[in-house]
Amino acid sequence: MIKKPVLEELRYFVKSVSLLDKGVPLKDAGALVKSAVDLLENLPSTRDAVFDCFTLFFNNAVKIYMLSAEKNLPDPSVDDDAVQELHEALERLVTVGPAAWCPLVSSWCLKLLGEVCKKHSRRRPPDIRGACILWLGCSAIRHLLSLSALCFEKLNEREMDECIHELLTIYGTHTPFFDWVVARLGGCFPLKVISTMLTMGVNRFTGDFDQPSESEVEILSYLGQAHETDLRRALKAMVERELAGKQAVPYLLLLAKSSETIAQSLVVVFLELHDENRLHALKVQPKNWPPNIGLPYVLHTVAGLLLKIKKHATVVTLILAELSTQHGWCQELLETMFVELEELVLEKHSAPLLEDIIRDGSRDALWCGCASDAPFLQQVAVRLVLLASFKSNSVYHQSIVYLLSANDPAVIASSKPHLNALVRLLGGPPGAPDAPKVRPALETAFEKILLAPHKRAECWNILHNLALLLKLERTAAQGSPQRKVNCIGIVHELLDRVLNIWETFMCQERPDVTPGSATDSANGNVPTNGQCKRVKAERCPVEPTETDANGAVSQDDLIHETVRLIDCLDIGKTVAIGTVQSLKLSQLLVKYFFYCLQLHSGGDTPPSATATESLEASLNRVYGLLSRHCAHRKAARTAALRELLEGALFMHGALFGSQTESEAYSFDKPDDLLIKLNQRQGIALNASRATVLHAGVIGQGPKIPSKSAVGPMPAMQNRLLNAIVACCQDAHHDHQATIDGFSYVSLLLVELVSPDVMYNGLPWPEEEFTRVTMERDLQIRRTFRQSPILWSILGLVACYRPSLCYCSVLLRALCASALHQWRSKTAETMNGQKTDLMYVTTKLLELMALAQLLPPPLSYLHIVLEYFDGPEIAYVLKECVWNYMKDHVPSPVLFVCDPHGFHWRDPHTSRPPPQYTNPLRNTMQKKLTKVGHLYHQMFVGPELRNPTGSGNQQQQLAHGFSGGNGEQAGKAGPSGSFGTLPPPGSSGNVSGPGGTVMMID
Repeated sequence: MIKKPVLEELRYFVKSVSLLDKGVPLKDAGALVKSAVDLLENLPSTRDAVFDCFTLFFNNAVKIYMLSAEKNLPDPSVDDDAVQELHEALERLVTVGPAAWCPLVSSWCLKLLGEVCKKHSRRRPPDIRGACILWLGCSAIRHLLSLSALCFEKLNEREMDECIHELLTIYGTHTPFFDWVVARLGGCFPLKVISTMLTMGVNRFTGDFDQPSESEVEILSYLGQAHETDLRRALKAMVERELAGKQAVPYLLLLAKSSETIAQSLVVVFLELHDENRLHALKVQPKNWPPNIGLPYVLHTVAGLLLKIKKHATVVTLILAELSTQHGWCQELLETMFVELEELVLEKHSAPLLEDIIRDGSRDALWCGCASDAPFLQQVAVRLVLLASFKSNSVYHQSIVYLLSANDPAVIASSKPHLNALVRLLGGPPGAPDAPKVRPALETAFEKILLAPHKRAECWNILHNLALLLKLERTAAQGSPQRKVNCIGIVHELLDRVLNIWETFMCQERPDVTPGSATDSANGNVPTNGQCKRVKAERCPVEPTETDANGAVSQDDLIHETVRLIDCLDIGKTVAIGTVQSLKLSQLLVKYFFYCLQLHSGGDTPPSATATESLEASLNRVYGLLSRHCAHRKAARTAALRELLEGALFMHGALFGSQTESEAYSFDKPDDLLIKLNQRQGIALNASRATVLHAGVIGQGPKIPSKSAVGPMPAMQNRLLNAIVACCQDAHHDHQATIDGFSYVSLLLVELVSPDVMYNGLPWPEEEFTRVTMERDLQIRRTFRQSPILWSILGLVACYRPSLCYCSVLLRALCASALHQWRSKTAETMNGQKTDLMYVTTKLLELMALAQLLPPPLSYLHIVLEYFDGPEIAYVLKECVWNYMKDHVPSPVLFVCDPHGFHWRDPHTSRPPPQYTNPLRNTMQKKLTKVGHLYHQMFVGPELRNPTGSGNQQQQLAHGFSGGNGEQAGKAGPSGSFGTLPPPGSSGNVSGPGGTVMMID
């Protein structure tokens, strides 16, 4: 039986609710709320009436709020104690009370929200966000939403499904006013709400309209922004269930067309399916779609979606390009997209697809596509880069740098897809009047090398690809797109950076390749530069270098590849370079020349995957560069020749068999005390005021070299001479210009070899004057002994007459030192011959004969010298060579130039007077048994072939054989007058033992 208080409370509740329903304000609203809650807890059968009472309270509070909102007043329901008490009571009932209350309270809240939103909305809200801002400003609405969310947490799986069904049912009858409620409460179980809404949308979709309802789009977009993962899962499940229904794909595409959030999620789903390799399992069948949604319409829709997607659109585009080999519609789709994209770009509009590329969102994938060997994929990637370059030049430049750095060994070497893409990129966007400049890209590539020279593989790729591009440009036809880019001209402008790169690599060359390491290590010597005339800091501090992952590219490859790049430039032909660049290039070319020689003289080099060139090929490239570079700039020729000669004589002399002063002598014996050395001088020497210069070691005699310079190997000698010839040759085959080059070589040799600047003129003084220059003459002689390559260089100079005339001081010093030594009695001999002295004298005479400084018959001296004794050699050198050179200054004036530009002296008009030939004639007559054939060739034959008929010539012939009267008879030889024997087969006047003249037929 019902208790009396409950009945009284029920009567009070009914009476109060009746007054409230009639619009009569209550005196105590709190008492009514308390009575309603008590009835709800103690008398469940009255719950409908109680909830109706609660509805009145909330309706009244919302009504007051809406009136205040229209007047921009604050929410008065915040101070409504009745609504606050109702919220607290219902929240306590749901939290503490039985679980059966949760479905009831949540159902009442949802229905009340739907009715209130529809009843008090005089116009459609702008969107879900605007509706949320409007309704959530009301405390009563916030209480209802919080109660609904609290009930949702207490529901089980079945009750939750029923609640969602009820929520969407109310949404179907109260849309669009209830959309914001679905969007807000859907966050409690987003996956189920999104999946249910998608299913309902697909089921309602018939294809008779172009797009889903605006409410669906807004709710799904709102939920998708807050719960991206759930939206993707729902969309992925919907796509995978497409086989069960034929409307899902058109519906999802139209939904994505209306919502950027859904479109972005669909892109992610597409990428996930592609990564899982499940795209081929999804069989889309357009024939089952609605009639008004055909494949062309879908392709246009998808193309528009790709342009609007902000993330991953580039990756999707590239994937479609890959799928184009299997599906033809992919090419049609991409072509449609590019048509729309190009139209936007040319109209100076932007597109999210291009913004994604500009923001560096997917450049790596785009660049990989450019370097792909799939033609269509590469074409799509290149077109995207070119279109993006309209908006950002950095994309264009960075793409060029990436392709220059690319070199995939897995791709067939002959295809070179990265070069194909690079050529297309360099051509710029088609039809664009303001194409981006290529120079910033090449500048960036060179700076990339300079900033990270330790990344060898990447640096080598840039240099190699750029060299290939330049070769393609040089071989391209006139007017071709490659010629219009003019990469050769751009690299010419950036020659400073190329030279800096080359210098950086040269400074980082392998530490195990050092000058003279091969020869000196073999001889057990330690190379020193103490005696060098000029000491250079050839090497820069070497920084630690990272080893490449594959270890295929070495420092040598980088250096060689840089030279190949420079070889592709027509330096000096088409574009002139500055003086600073010209001098630096000359120095680097010579340094690279010696580097190649050192590299191959040090033994086997480590194998490299890119080293496909021999030493001769590298040297031939150097010769060509030196020839082209030096032929157009005298300053370049001057610098290159100086570097070559200094390197051959001082810095890299070990390559050519040279040695230093310390290497020639052995100092193994311990040094004595200074006091003991002084005691060996004797008392008399100390008492006298004379100065004695010792040429040796006290107590050991003169210093005798323990070893001599080995001299240059023929191959090394020829390589150096070829380099000198390359520097001196003229580009227009002007022989006079070539002579000028070798004349400078002569002057430079004098500068490097001669110890000072005095007495360096062309004339030869009196023989007695050599006492003044004896010390410097011996120093020059010592230089030739330590650097035998000097003989080869002088021999080359002698071939280009009259260049050797400028080396007169060197020839004079050699002749003076040899003359003094032949006169000495203490020189070491071997088999009766002064071997080293004979070698020097012979080489000297050969040079002078080759340069036509000694006319016939004096030009044969180097042949007959081996048949003479020491005094005879000294006599001939003094009377024939020295006196002739003293009286006939070795000047270029003595030479005439023929029409071909060659300089020479006519032997018929420049025969020496008898006073220079008679000493040789008389000396040879003493040894006719040994030199008879030479005597006939030197004297008799020429006089018989060229008879002059003059009395002077006949007198010369007679007196030459007889010794005659006068001074020449007294100088027939070192031992005075002597008889002569006629040469075989000769005729003339020959003096007999008694001095009578006989005619020999």
